[in-house]
Amino acid sequence: MRPKGMIYIAIILLSVSFSQAEMVAIPRDNTQLREGPGSFYRLVGVLNQGAKVNLLPDDQNGWRKVVFGEQQGWISENALIATVPAAKPKSGGSILSGISTTTPNFISSASASGAIKGFALKFINLKQGDPTFADQYDYYFFTPEEYYRFKSETFAGRNPEKIRKRIKKIKGEDLNNGLSVDEESVGLAAAGKIAAMGLEMDLFRLKYLNLVCALVLENTPINEYNLRVYIVKDTRPAAYTTPNGMIFLTKGLLTLVQDEAELAGLLGHEIAHIVNHHGYKELGKRAAMITADKSFDELDEEIQPDEVQAELDDIALNCYEAATSRRQTGYEYEADRLGAIYAYRAGYDPEGLVRLLRRIKGASQRDFWHPESNWTYDAIGDRIEKVLDLIQRDLNKSPELNATFQIRYKTNIK
Repeated sequence: MRPKGMIYIAIILLSVSFSQAEMVAIPRDNTQLREGPGSFYRLVGVLNQGAKVNLLPDDQNGWRKVVFGEQQGWISENALIATVPAAKPKSGGSILSGISTTTPNFISSASASGAIKGFALKFINLKQGDPTFADQYDYYFFTPEEYYRFKSETFAGRNPEKIRKRIKKIKGEDLNNGLSVDEESVGLAAAGKIAAMGLEMDLFRLKYLNLVCALVLENTPINEYNLRVYIVKDTRPAAYTTPNGMIFLTKGLLTLVQDEAELAGLLGHEIAHIVNHHGYKELGKRAAMITADKSFDELDEEIQPDEVQAELDDIALNCYEAATSRRQTGYEYEADRLGAIYAYRAGYDPEGLVRLLRRIKGASQRDFWHPESNWTYDAIGDRIEKVLDLIQRDLNKSPELNATFQIRYKTNIK
């Protein structure tokens, strides 16, 4: 039998722990509550704007441990400093709120997954996408243990915090640092259609690509979302990114990449499109219709009326077309700049992106390229010079801390 004194001590310690906890209100919707401090931990549920949580003293690598009701988990510190809260739907609610005009403070992972996957499947089935791809919404390519081992190997002999702090303030990032439920839903729908192009599901290569992506992702304002990287079988160099954080690299583009620093720059570029909501912005005013005048019964029932479903399908189709077409030049400049910074903060040589862009510019055979890709010789323009200017001006501290990992890349990809 446990001594009474020990029980009293445990109760006192627990009381002290909660008395030290600070209660705060979540400033934006779709804040991911995870089992551990990283996007690679399982999702516990979604916290929305106004949800009040107790911040526990525990913090780790930009994450805070919190308690919401009976739920305990970790949220990104970025979710607590959001300066532009997500707007509430004025009517009709959203995908996760049923027909209510308000969004619940907490939504379980099962409900969130079911609603987002359900929406995506309706579009995918209608537009001849890959229906099995909807299951990728809550799929993880590696375990937390595998990630920490990879990170430890990557930073052996180097201090990741010292590397990260070489550049603290980043200009040009979207201040609304979260992804909306609508971006996740429409993005997954569009991703399902991209997947129908044909994916190479080599789990060894996919695990490696996603580990590098997670390392770069830690140094961005959307570090709480489970971004995933896939390989499209197309031998023409191209890359597609959907608003929900799914990145598609073709086999042809991966053959041009020569080391891990170049891969990190490429992934940083694609992540930057997600950070600044480029894909969603390209939909223009049509995107606003996703959160306006929608009528849902229950999460697992058909959306009514039919006209609303058709409109949403059309928006998802526009999202697919935006992801697979050339982006505005201004977006490419933004993505190059942020991509080089994210790679640099993750300990990679920021000139990796420059080397890749130069290699692309040198491959000018027209039949070699996907005509709509931003990664073609005739879409580079003055991007190389702009990235070089950035590196020389802002990304030049302690260059001995930068890494390329050429052998590791070739071992895992070539």
